[in-house]
Amino acid sequence: MKTKNILAATALISVLVSCSENDNEFLIPKGENNEVNIENSVYTHQTYYDLSSNKEVLSVDVSMWDLSVETSGSMQSIKLNPAKGYRVFKTLSNDITDEIILPDITDWTFDDPTYNPSKLAFYGWKDNEVYIIGKKSESFDPTTPSVAAYARVSFVKTDDGIKIQWVFSGESEVHEFTFSGTAESHPFTWFSFETGGKADVQPPSPADYDVIFTSYTGNIFDGTQSFIFDLHGTLTNRSYNVESYRYDPGEADDEEYINIFNDLINSDIDGTKFSIDADVIGYGWKHFSRTSMSYEIDKSNMYFIMDGNGNHYKIRFTNYYNDNGEKGYISFTYALL
Repeated sequence: MKTKNILAATALISVLVSCSENDNEFLIPKGENNEVNIENSVYTHQTYYDLSSNKEVLSVDVSMWDLSVETSGSMQSIKLNPAKGYRVFKTLSNDITDEIILPDITDWTFDDPTYNPSKLAFYGWKDNEVYIIGKKSESFDPTTPSVAAYARVSFVKTDDGIKIQWVFSGESEVHEFTFSGTAESHPFTWFSFETGGKADVQPPSPADYDVIFTSYTGNIFDGTQSFIFDLHGTLTNRSYNVESYRYDPGEADDEEYINIFNDLINSDIDGTKFSIDADVIGYGWKHFSRTSMSYEIDKSNMYFIMDGNGNHYKIRFTNYYNDNGEKGYISFTYALL
């Protein structure tokens, strides 16, 4: 009996070690639907969610940070807070003290919500190049520019990390802060103009979450024209190679879509359709109804997600309002396959 107990204990330890090495020790039961109501609105917060453990990793007020700076590895990626609607204009100056007058027609850009590195506003930045960060105008006066300069900024790599310099619009004082290098497990540091340095809250490790519920800037296409809008929805974690695609269930009655979703299994997944673009899920699972003057859920919405560890999930969004009728409170159903 003692020998059997030892063998059983050894087998158990082996299983536990194996699960730990695959980061699967907290996986939810397979095939079991999980009903989730995000506690904060995407209009005020960004919520980082981990599907494997079915929990909110972090919910942060959108006002808490402005830039996400890569502080390990190549130290090249600099991202805007997507919920703040910032715009960026690259100047021809290499001197942060230069007073810069924006052209009448300013070629503002923003981080493409796919988060393709080559489509970030600061992509390819070089030491001391000066950029202007703009904020959207809240004025309804048509003579007021839609975007106004907020601060000019520049970056430079140092022996210690990355130094940022900035001058607020209408002022001359040069502020600066140096980001120290961080561990590979936490490759990004959040910067806040308000604190003049590291934000009071910092991002989770990319390995700790799969999706972000947030507001972000994106293009809406109408025929050959595109329009820039503030969008509200779901971005997948490209930093940890999370991929997704929308599943097409075909035409069916609204109530039948629930059954179709519940019946989806691994064999329904087409691995060739997965995309690493962060905005594949995005905002398109809802639409604004002119009849009800509110957002309504597209009953046919359903997606497959593959996390950075190769686990597959199905997900379907079910609501955009809380019990008080306030918008931006996302509810969804998902299951591990």
